[in-house]
Amino acid sequence: MRIRSKSFLPSTAVLELTYRCNHNCLFCSCPWFSEDSGFEELRELVTAQWKSVLDELCRCGVSSLAFTGGEALLRDDCIELLEYASSLTVDKTETVDGSLITRCVQPEIYLLSNGYPVNTEVLEFLARLNIRLSLSLPGLQTYEEHTGHDHADLVLDVFRQASDMGISTTVNSTVTALNLHELRETLSAALLAGAGQLLMNRFLPGGRGLRNADKLALSENQVLKMLGAADDVLTRAGRYGNLGTEIPLCVLNKVELKTLEAGTRCSAAQGFFVIGPSGFVRVCNHSEKRLDHFLNWKNLKNNDYWNTFRMRKYLPSECSGCNLKLDCDGGCREAAHITGGSVDSTDPLLLTIPC
Repeated sequence: MRIRSKSFLPSTAVLELTYRCNHNCLFCSCPWFSEDSGFEELRELVTAQWKSVLDELCRCGVSSLAFTGGEALLRDDCIELLEYASSLTVDKTETVDGSLITRCVQPEIYLLSNGYPVNTEVLEFLARLNIRLSLSLPGLQTYEEHTGHDHADLVLDVFRQASDMGISTTVNSTVTALNLHELRETLSAALLAGAGQLLMNRFLPGGRGLRNADKLALSENQVLKMLGAADDVLTRAGRYGNLGTEIPLCVLNKVELKTLEAGTRCSAAQGFFVIGPSGFVRVCNHSEKRLDHFLNWKNLKNNDYWNTFRMRKYLPSECSGCNLKLDCDGGCREAAHITGGSVDSTDPLLLTIPC
């Protein structure tokens, strides 16, 4: 029997509930914090509208929901929306022992936060509903320099409390040229405090980060040091982690990783997509380009920009003759778009490699 997909949408939706944030991170890629993108802060969806979005996502077979912002917990209805999402079900199709199986399950729910608004009441709520928590920790000594606030110890304390409550947690660490020197200590502190796994991102220019790129951007050599340091910490701790931003395969092949998973293919509009605060779809959270409103999600099928990512029609001309191109997208396509003017521009990381 042929199992038909509920929709062409990716299985994970990133839900940016609000533009607001209580941090001022130097590296933030949210497009509304860019001075030059022209990304207008349209009116945010109200509670009832977000609930309608959640209903439709589950009807479409989207099985993972990641709540973020801005800082999602700054919305008064964030907890209400998380609870509503946890009450829904979705038909999830997956491969089991070589066969496609569809099961009716609750969606996997993730809350992404900088940690400051996460108190005991919030943690008890997350534990009760089995919601996963991801906390940003961009350094220890450099935490204040990166975020504008001296809250690193608070984040580590939240990890400890969450671990004691049995909450599944992830440390989300953005690596820059300013915090690379303390990456081992940062990740070790988070894992010792109880973080269950790692999601690491290399700095990508965009949003507020675009104006700080000169002091934050990593060279190829620094990226290799980042990968090696993270893999070593994870291996020693017996944990696993992922790199959230793809790396050109010609760079990744220069390092051997044991426990850190690093991808070379773009997941935008493939494994996930974004719904912004006003309800408009973007291919990923780095993207400055609004597409259709989610209420009209079926129109995405005919959207040229969406299909550029769905069909992977964005390989840089510089990579066209590479024998690795079937397994690589040439790095981050949206970072390349922001810095180079088109989705098939060169990832800024590759521009740091000496000829």
